[in-house]
Amino acid sequence: MTTIAEPIKRSHRYQNLLTDLKSGNKTILLDGPISTELDARGVTMSSGKGRRASIDNREALIQVHMDYIKAGARIITTHTFGGNRDRLGQDFEELTRGAVECAMEARRRTETEDSVIIAGSIAYHTAQGPNNYDPKQDPESWESDINDLVELLKISGVDVMLLEMVGGPTFTVPIIRAVQSSRMPFWVGFSATDTDRTVGRIGRHESDLRVYDNPGTPVDDALPDLIRFAIEGEKETFKNDGDSGVDIIGAMHCKPDALGKVLQAIQTHGWNGLMMAYPDDVREWDPSISKVVTGNDPVNVFSDHCLGWRRDFPKCTILGACCGFSVKHIAALNQSIGG
Repeated sequence: MTTIAEPIKRSHRYQNLLTDLKSGNKTILLDGPISTELDARGVTMSSGKGRRASIDNREALIQVHMDYIKAGARIITTHTFGGNRDRLGQDFEELTRGAVECAMEARRRTETEDSVIIAGSIAYHTAQGPNNYDPKQDPESWESDINDLVELLKISGVDVMLLEMVGGPTFTVPIIRAVQSSRMPFWVGFSATDTDRTVGRIGRHESDLRVYDNPGTPVDDALPDLIRFAIEGEKETFKNDGDSGVDIIGAMHCKPDALGKVLQAIQTHGWNGLMMAYPDDVREWDPSISKVVTGNDPVNVFSDHCLGWRRDFPKCTILGACCGFSVKHIAALNQSIGG
């Protein structure tokens, strides 16, 4: 059984990536959405094929990963977002292992095994619609499932755990606890929405950042404890020069107007390390038919946003894309940074 006394397992290629990131001179690209690309290639979410791509449409999934690598991504994410034993049933283990295998095969075919790292995507987001994102399970059984997912991703060979669309304390803490127990490096991607509110007699507008999946929770209430927990662990286990495994914290699946504010909040509430940023372009989502409507932001608009975050937050050295964007957006961003 893994114990906190064990050192964090950072692969050689992952350590090389950290070295490049810490230099501050390089901008490293993370891939874009997997499901959006599969959808565009006929392996749709609405048909149910998207979720099973790592078993039933392996070649399509491998090609998506390969296209992102060729577009300039040095980090590719597994097709495991939001998946666990409760949601995937008896195929959970095969789908999860298959997702990692597809990413590895893409890396092998592109001859980038020494440079491209694979991030194991973990999320509790269930995409059931506004204000209905939390898992249906009770927190205890859900945490057991998450521990199973983390262990399976670890033994399957990912380089880093990627926590995506987190922020609600009830379900974020168990994920952090699970990855800390695994002694794998991990990154945390907070998501939020920004709703203007009118205050005062003169009707002044102020930004009102809320946790994406929990509109009743202000970001300023959630982040301090979550960031502290990511750094220090349970009962401050890693507080005195310990290594919890957290290497990067950033903002993801946020609208561009909100993302910079989330990055600022992350720094304000205790994080002074490396950061990442990858926005989303979803305008509407119908959970009953798994149908998404995107804004179709031009590649130059996307690239300009990303370059702005890189400029305004010097430690934000990882850039990528989330739902609604595509391979072409990553390729354009790579060209913009001189890749």
